[in-house]
Amino acid sequence: MVEEDGSMGREIKHRIQYGWNNWIKVSRVICDKRVPVKLKGKVNKFVVRPAMTYGLEIAPLRKVEERKLDVAEMKMLRWMVGVTKMDCIRNNYIRGSLKVTEISKNVQESRLRFYGHLLKRNEDHVGRQAMEMEIEGNRPTDLRPDGRMLFKKI
Repeated sequence: MVEEDGSMGREIKHRIQYGWNNWIKVSRVICDKRVPVKLKGKVNKFVVRPAMTYGLEIAPLRKVEERKLDVAEMKMLRWMVGVTKMDCIRNNYIRGSLKVTEISKNVQESRLRFYGHLLKRNEDHVGRQAMEMEIEGNRPTDLRPDGRMLFKKI
């Protein structure tokens, strides 16, 4: 779902909600203190993360939207390990113990994989034609600190 201004805010909210739904389904396993941390990381990789990243390899995400995905996943990981922000444990340490990378990096990898598939297609394929299309005009690159859009000439 792309909004009028080109952002993917609604889609990101849906993806995060689907991630939380799957997280709740497996919460008995991943919140149990007797379950090894590595196993919790694997369950997260194979159950929660695919729900959050489904279809995002072709989505035009901005840094703000990628950040929302990272924050939501980090909340899940902290809860999974049983650590709060008050414990002052760095995100890198939690990700390292669970053997999980940032979800935004995972989306970038899936984008590159999808791009490779497009390059293998013949010239008549719709995705290939859309990729090679040149669009004139301005597009919003990001938000300024005051909340206004910053446009870049194409």
